[in-house]
This record gives sequence, structure tokens and C-alpha cells, in this order.
Amino acid sequence: MSQPVYLAALAAVLTLAPPVFAIEINAKNPPPAELHGTYGPKGDCNRSPRVSVDATGLYIVIGDSRGKVAPLDICFSCAGGARYEGIERWLSPKLGEGYAAHFRFNADEQRGLLVVEDTGETALGPNLQAIVAASPYRKCGPPTQAKPTP
Repeated sequence: MSQPVYLAALAAVLTLAPPVFAIEINAKNPPPAELHGTYGPKGDCNRSPRVSVDATGLYIVIGDSRGKVAPLDICFSCAGGARYEGIERWLSPKLGEGYAAHFRFNADEQRGLLVVEDTGETALGPNLQAIVAASPYRKCGPPTQAKPTP
């Protein structure tokens, strides 16, 4: 296999691979403070759907309602392997043994950029489908404080 073909195949596998060194987000292990904020489609905090992160977790915000995404894992090295030292962080909702989507914060080493990708491991509900369809996002304000959805 030629080196360019090998590298392209390796890149595809790494992009689709689930978080390897994932840690569960919970009250004792909240999302990192540098991710806290609201992320709007293309940076517009007036559009829906939005993504909001605070010390209590990750939320999907539609209109003036927000719904918590849980259970949730964080991966600090998924963008580049065990020795990765960059700023990209993945938050991934766990469904059984797999992940529904990857929320790639500071994607491609761009601070404030959020890219949400469907993993293809499970069928997405309508809220996650809307989040994936509106990606990419940009950080546009502080965490959204909205009425929680039941």
C-alpha cells in the first residue's frame, strides 16, 4: 500500500473511532471550564438549535427550553491519540456500548469552534439530528439558562 493511501485510510479510521480514553462527565467530574458557554449555528446565539455547556453538563437548547444530554463522556486525546496535547475536546453521548454523536469542541485546533458529527453507531433522535444538521457552531455567549425540558 502506498504511503498516501495508507495515511488516508489511517485518517479515516481515526476519525470514525470511538473515544478510547473517555471519562464520564458527572457531578464529581464536570465539563472543563474552558468549554463553558453557548454555541450557536455559525456563531448566532439567536438561532436554534444551540448547544450550551456549564458546570452541570451539556444541553441542547431549542427556543427557550433546554434538555440535558446524558450520559456523557469526555475525551482529551481523541483528536490525536495518547500523546495529543492540543485544545480539541470531545464530548460524546453514550448509548449502550457506543456513542450517538461526537461534539468536537475547539475542532481542528480552532478555539470556540464546535463541530457535531453523527457516529453512525445508532439512530439519532430528532434533537440530535437537528444539532448535527446545524453544525458547525461557534461560541457566542455565556451558558444558556433556560427552562429545563421534562
